[in-house]
Amino acid sequence: MSSKNKRPQIFVRTDEHERLVDLALAAMERTPGAVDLFVELSRAKTVERLPRDVIGIDSVITFEYDGSNYRDFTLVDPHRADFANGRISIITTVGAMLLGLAEGQSIEWTGEDGRAHRLSVAEVRQPRSLDTVSLAQA
Repeated sequence: MSSKNKRPQIFVRTDEHERLVDLALAAMERTPGAVDLFVELSRAKTVERLPRDVIGIDSVITFEYDGSNYRDFTLVDPHRADFANGRISIITTVGAMLLGLAEGQSIEWTGEDGRAHRLSVAEVRQPRSLDTVSLAQA
C-alpha cells in the first residue's frame, strides 16, 4: 500500500488499539488487509472516547468506494464478517481504511495491483452501547 496523498487524521479508542494491533499482527501472513490495518493503526491518534462521527468497531457506515455506494454497513471483527449481510471485516483493506475516519472524510491509496482507490464516508452511526463524545470534546 502506498499513497502520494496526505491521509486524514484518524482516531481509535485506546482500549481497542492494542487489541487491533495484535489482530493485525496475527493475520499478517494470511490476510493482505492486515498490513493495511497495521499501517493505519500506526498513524492513528488514540482517544479514550471516540467522537460520535468517527468509525470504530460496530459503527454503522454509509460510504462510497471507487464509485459504488454502500449503505448501512457495519465494521466488525473478522469472525463476525459477512459482506452479504453488510458486515465488513476490520482486516480487509476497505475495513482498515474505514477505521478512524469521520463523516465527510475521504482517503485515497494505491492497491497492491497498482490501482488507485478512493473511499468517502457519508454517514456514521454508533451502536447505543459505545461510549462516544462530540469531536470538540475529543
